[in-house]
Amino acid sequence: MDQFADRALVFANNLSGHACHFLFDTRHRPYSGGECIVFVLDANGQRIGVRMEQTFSQATRVKVEREVQLLEAIRREQIDHLPSLIGYDLDSTPPMIATGWADGHKLEWTEFTPAQPFRNNILKTVAKVTLDLLRIQESGGSALKWVADKIIRTRITRSTSGFLPGISVDDCETLYREISKYHLSELDDAPHVLIHGDLHPSNIIVEEGEVKCIVDLGSAAVVPLQFSTYYPRFLINEPRLDGHIFDWSHCGYSDVQKADRAFYMQTITNMAPQMSKQAQQYAEIMTHDNQEDRHWWLSAVSRLDIMRALKTKPSPLHGGEDCSLEGKPEKVH
Repeated sequence: MDQFADRALVFANNLSGHACHFLFDTRHRPYSGGECIVFVLDANGQRIGVRMEQTFSQATRVKVEREVQLLEAIRREQIDHLPSLIGYDLDSTPPMIATGWADGHKLEWTEFTPAQPFRNNILKTVAKVTLDLLRIQESGGSALKWVADKIIRTRITRSTSGFLPGISVDDCETLYREISKYHLSELDDAPHVLIHGDLHPSNIIVEEGEVKCIVDLGSAAVVPLQFSTYYPRFLINEPRLDGHIFDWSHCGYSDVQKADRAFYMQTITNMAPQMSKQAQQYAEIMTHDNQEDRHWWLSAVSRLDIMRALKTKPSPLHGGEDCSLEGKPEKVH
């Protein structure tokens, strides 16, 4: 760990032109998340977070290069409440990325915390950042081809080769056939847009009831507009995994959760017309009657854990408000 800390220190010194020092004892105990570690340093009053992968391969290098491209795009668009890119070193082993560091703590989101008006203020900020990210676009071609290729490549082909335990070829082919339910032909050639990819409370840093930064772009991706409409993860009740059992019994929505979801959706609807054509199209998709089902299907396309979980979901398969039924936990087969 010391050699990683030494690299982070030299990197921060060179970037800032100052003699930096570590904060929060991260020289010896860096923050960790997923496959990354993060050192926090002070550079003459400016706080810098230096992130690097714990393991290195060509695949991780490609991943880091892509993240740098997205951070540069975010900087060009001047989108608030996201990490501000300070610098990077792609030639280092492992590569390093430096961003501004936001003081605060991870969002705690329960029935009772945070209280109003902070609760709605956080929802407003998350909604605005989600819509702001749609300004980062690429012309990625047909949405239909994109999603069909993705399911074939990451699901059908891998399942056929026996690489997806708990998921059969039939499961993957069912996912593929359901494209017709969710593909919107009128938006097939719409731009591909940037999504955060993991709007989990642990990635939302708050202080005194305000969002300071939405961090961790490791799951960020550019996807077709019509396949970008995920709910934030704290507005959807995912099943708990206990050993090999997915427990859906807690997945109903309370009155508080319904109110949170309604406020978030109304905020999206109100903000979108003032922002962009793509924001308006996004809002229209989010207000479709099948948005709950769309969210689960999109999640199954991008996350293997959700695809496995949906096999055990009480009827109807892809859910809605009747998820509140008192179903027994189902075992993964």
